[in-house]
Amino acid sequence: MLKKYLLLAAGCLLLALPARAEVKPFAELWNNIAYYDTNTEKKGFTSVLGRLQGKLGVSPFDFPLQVYGVYYITTSPANDSWDNATYAGVGVRLHPFAGYQPSGGLDAWVPKVKLFLERLTPSYQKGSGPAETDTQYGFDLWHEWNLDKADPNESWGELWTNLTVPTNNYAATNFNGYLFYFQPKIGRHLGRGVEPYIKADVIMSNKTDYWLNVATYGVGIRFEPWRGISDANELVRKFKMFAEVLSVSYLKDSPTDPNKSVGSDARLGVDFSFGR
Repeated sequence: MLKKYLLLAAGCLLLALPARAEVKPFAELWNNIAYYDTNTEKKGFTSVLGRLQGKLGVSPFDFPLQVYGVYYITTSPANDSWDNATYAGVGVRLHPFAGYQPSGGLDAWVPKVKLFLERLTPSYQKGSGPAETDTQYGFDLWHEWNLDKADPNESWGELWTNLTVPTNNYAATNFNGYLFYFQPKIGRHLGRGVEPYIKADVIMSNKTDYWLNVATYGVGIRFEPWRGISDANELVRKFKMFAEVLSVSYLKDSPTDPNKSVGSDARLGVDFSFGR
């Protein structure tokens, strides 16, 4: 149903677009490179893992629609396909509440909801995985508060949540399921870009696989050296260095292999984004 809705909305908006309508290019990048003690995969994972994502495209002037090219990359010294894969293709997304006027802080996230449809082709740098082109759709939300022009006496926060319905994932074709992600952070400002926080990373699915139903939660601290500088270059303004100590809970089945059952994780790395 959501796929049909997105395609219909995109078609209607494009047909309504004047021949000489102005279009605005956009770029949205997110990069996270970190050392993981376990990565909830196995004890002694002890490896660097990179997750790189990008969307480059255009949006019609005054229309809440974006058409873009997209890539999702994972890279690691580990010798498995899902940690060394690239999915790339094209997508369209709609901001259905772009005109919504928030009444206060509690509903400030509403205009940032996005509905998306993407067609992706996989490639694997190590090992092998599903070769079929993947079609995925769902909704996505990224919201942050009290980080730009921050009030040091108030808490800051970030929230990423996403519901994706893929054709396949890194492990199986004909996935026939959904993946739900919920990742909040809430912290305090200590001054000079130092920000301690509590966080959770939750993934849930209608499948029973333990790696698709797991929660990590705990504490972290990060340093954003350029976030509070008003004239900082946009490419580096959201650069962060972070360290986290987390507990791990399995929400459905637990690993039967004791070497894959982990109770905690430590992470140390960098995170930087643009346009998000």
